[in-house]
Amino acid sequence: MAKKKKGNVELVALKCEECGRRNYTTQKNRKNITAKLEFSKYCKFDRKHTLHKETKVK
Repeated sequence: MAKKKKGNVELVALKCEECGRRNYTTQKNRKNITAKLEFSKYCKFDRKHTLHKETKVK
């Protein structure tokens, strides 16, 4: 079982805006980055680059 990290770093998921699936996970420092993350990443289900926005990891 993975240990939960303490401090300002949290694990976030990146959700595709077109298909709605969570394709990527990344870490974010809440102290330095207060806004939600947005990246243009490759979605293997749409087979193209789409906008991925930050969501919670379940």
